[in-house]
Amino acid sequence: MGAHITHCANLRNTQLTHWGMVPTFAARKLAHMKRTKMIEARKRSRLTQEVIAERMNVSVAQVSRWENGKDGIPSQRLASMSQAYGAPIGELLDENSEFLAPGPTLFIKGSVQAGHFVEAWEIHEDEWERYTGRADVAVPLRRRFGLRVIGESMNEIYPPGTILDCIAREPFDDIPNGKRVIVQRRRMGDGIETTVKEYFCDADGVEWLVPRSRNPAFQAPFRCDQPGDDIETIEIIALVVASIQPE
Repeated sequence: MGAHITHCANLRNTQLTHWGMVPTFAARKLAHMKRTKMIEARKRSRLTQEVIAERMNVSVAQVSRWENGKDGIPSQRLASMSQAYGAPIGELLDENSEFLAPGPTLFIKGSVQAGHFVEAWEIHEDEWERYTGRADVAVPLRRRFGLRVIGESMNEIYPPGTILDCIAREPFDDIPNGKRVIVQRRRMGDGIETTVKEYFCDADGVEWLVPRSRNPAFQAPFRCDQPGDDIETIEIIALVVASIQPE
């Protein structure tokens, strides 16, 4: 019997707000204020929104919403935004710009091998490390946790040491294409392994888990309906909503 994983249900264009990331008051208040200084700084540097998005590890749509004043900017994003645009933050934002309050204090509860399934990903509570989570994620704190990336098999996106800000997935949640997810698979004999990959559902409804590595040895996608004879189940247990990368 093949392993089971939830189908994508034609949600290729689902936005992140589907996961409870609702605009805050500050974001709604700024909806009519286009941030022209950000746009001008980007164009002076001959950068595209795609380049900014890649540098900040966010979607192009998110960059567009920030530049057009449709979303508030989380305060913990200011440093990476300055680096991405190549300009001091004072040259990107007006003095009356508002920011989202810092996110909640959360805990790194384990590590995950990017691109590979490995066992024993959780660490003892005495060893949990604190970090500041993404501010605009409107889910209960009990569903939120962090994982630290080890290894280089997802280094196109997450270098070793990156902290993944995650929300635990609940039953019947759907997953948009391109979403980075925490995956567990159970082997015969109760062996449980965990990894992080990118989710994709193709036009035929076949679901894939894709590593993003510069190393050819780690570039092969994993087809969910062909998991191997010794795999009982495959389950997406969490979604990555942000990442904190080492300098």
